Amino acid sequence: MNRRYGAKSRAHFAAAMVLLSLVPTQGGAQTSPGTGVPQRSLVVTGSSTVSPLMTDIARRFEGMHRGVSIEVRAVGSARGIADLRAGAAHIAMVARQLVDSERELFAFPLCRDGAAIVVHRANPVTGLSSHQLAEMVTGRISDWKQLGAPAGAIRLAWRTEGQAIPDLVLQQLKLKPEQIRSHTTIFENTDAVAFVANDRNAITLAALGVAERSLKSGAPIKLLAYQGIPASTRAVRDHTYLLSRPLLLVTRSTPTGLQKQLVDYAASAAVIDLKEKHGFVPYQE
Repeated sequence: MNRRYGAKSRAHFAAAMVLLSLVPTQGGAQTSPGTGVPQRSLVVTGSSTVSPLMTDIARRFEGMHRGVSIEVRAVGSARGIADLRAGAAHIAMVARQLVDSERELFAFPLCRDGAAIVVHRANPVTGLSSHQLAEMVTGRISDWKQLGAPAGAIRLAWRTEGQAIPDLVLQQLKLKPEQIRSHTTIFENTDAVAFVANDRNAITLAALGVAERSLKSGAPIKLLAYQGIPASTRAVRDHTYLLSRPLLLVTRSTPTGLQKQLVDYAASAAVIDLKEKHGFVPYQE
């Protein structure tokens, strides 16, 4: 073989091997060039309610698997599904049931939670019926005096479009997004709680687990009963609270490799303590 030609071929081969080492394998496995040490990674995006729990699960999982890196991003359930379909995420976090247009996806239940209707602690209202809540969010009830409380214009903070909480409530109330008349829009559960804690005339929706923990931590808020059932994790556990929903991990196909390991671990009894820490009901049905 010509020596000059052989050197060029070896150079091309070496370059090709470096490029191949950078291509993600099934489940997100990668090899670090020049070291041969596996550096596996996954991207998990979606629900802002699920993301704090999933972050804790991911950190524990990383501690058990040398070289594994898991990135968790809170972008909302709808964006998580979009990221998954676009190949921008390996796993989506979704805080609701999958809808008919998502039936080709694979869902794995983690736990259950609810949507809490939250007001300031000083508000004398203790609960709302579905009719009253519908009248309030559409603007037909605009003052607290219409509900027997002291006069004051109701200030509604609605959740960002594409999140699971407003989808759940709209489904319950049989309303469309364009019918909502809110004063402000909020993405994070913690911001929803803070909005109500600072305004006696405010009302909002928040993940029940987050709202309960905030209440126990001393936040000046109150969780309203819905349809006569107090909002609590106990009511979610016994299936009596109507504003409840599953928290899911979703994949585009049957999980394999590192993806399957993480999904199996997140759904296992090994992380029940983390689910309870975040105020969720373990999915054991």
